[in-house]
Amino acid sequence: MIKPKNIAIDARFLLRKQRGMPLYVYMLCRILPRQMKENTFYFFINKGFEHNELEQEYASRLAELAKISNVIIVNHDREDEISWEQLTLPKLLKDYNIALLHMPGNRVCLNTKVKQIVTFHDVMEWTELSFLSGYGKDNGIKNILYSLKMKCYRGLTYLWGMKKASKILTISQYSKNALCEEFPAIKNKTVFAHHGIPEGFSNPSNINPIEHRQGILMLGGDSFQKNPENTLRAWTLLPDTLKANFPLTIAGFTGGETSPLMQTLIELGIRDKVTILGWITSQQLIELFQNTYLFLFASRVEGFGFPLLQAMSCGTPTLCSKAEVLLEIGTNAIVSAEAESPELLKEQLLKVLTSQALWQELHENSLVRAKDFEWEKTCKFIAQTYLNLLDENKSL
Repeated sequence: MIKPKNIAIDARFLLRKQRGMPLYVYMLCRILPRQMKENTFYFFINKGFEHNELEQEYASRLAELAKISNVIIVNHDREDEISWEQLTLPKLLKDYNIALLHMPGNRVCLNTKVKQIVTFHDVMEWTELSFLSGYGKDNGIKNILYSLKMKCYRGLTYLWGMKKASKILTISQYSKNALCEEFPAIKNKTVFAHHGIPEGFSNPSNINPIEHRQGILMLGGDSFQKNPENTLRAWTLLPDTLKANFPLTIAGFTGGETSPLMQTLIELGIRDKVTILGWITSQQLIELFQNTYLFLFASRVEGFGFPLLQAMSCGTPTLCSKAEVLLEIGTNAIVSAEAESPELLKEQLLKVLTSQALWQELHENSLVRAKDFEWEKTCKFIAQTYLNLLDENKSL
């Protein structure tokens, strides 16, 4: 029997927009204390960080979590993240007699001897780290020095942090394989647990049948990773009648006129033929997925792919790239093609848009597959990992 312990979570992401990594942290903070009632959880946050949401946006989340009987929220203001992680956090760990620390956001507290579980969501931050790139003449010496400092810090986080962590947690088999390929020494201490379906999508109020759906949905990610150029070209290659019958909507676009997505729209001459929505609420996103005939998600690479889960939970067929994690998550609920081939993507689009039987098969498979992703199940696995680390008789 393990005696009750003090467990800390680096909960700074609770104060940021609830998509991706912040959503992951929020769900862990909501569920883990309830699954481990005999332990006390300390959520360490930083209200002084400039890139937080406005306080009125995150206050309700903190108030909700503060009501959990075995949760204590501790704030310590710092303007920058490095000093918070390596100076503030070690002090907090000592002050509150913490037995186990969870760093859930690709960072490691290097200046502590406290047992530590670290979530690395993917390996992209490491593989894309280049110390000699990104220093144009117009950047200015101050920006260049800052960029170099951050790159050095991220490099140290991975090189030293991988050794420092007692356990490494990631979010997919694909991410585990990628991390272990880059850092073979961590193979025996790395595990994975899939995300659950984002809140609001887990029990959608309305699963629309085929006759109540229309159009194609694409999200407004504008990075190279999200592959907007080839995705747009695939839709443009459809016959005009299909483009008219299945118009394209891009949701959540926050880029400007010079962004790759916008430039591709202009290049293809479809700027006025596509509906573009800016930042949308979670409820608006749910409604879009519920009413969409097909979701386009042809990213070059993903660490996990929350949007695919969201689509599947609404029974929305999805055309993905062949990114390994999307094939792992989607299994038989998706169709796929190479990310770099607009022509092959278009061929898969044609198959779904012209076959109601295939659409129905993907629709039903999506709803079944979505049931495999539950936050309670994810947190149960993580809670057991905590317990294993807290048991001093177990080897790390």
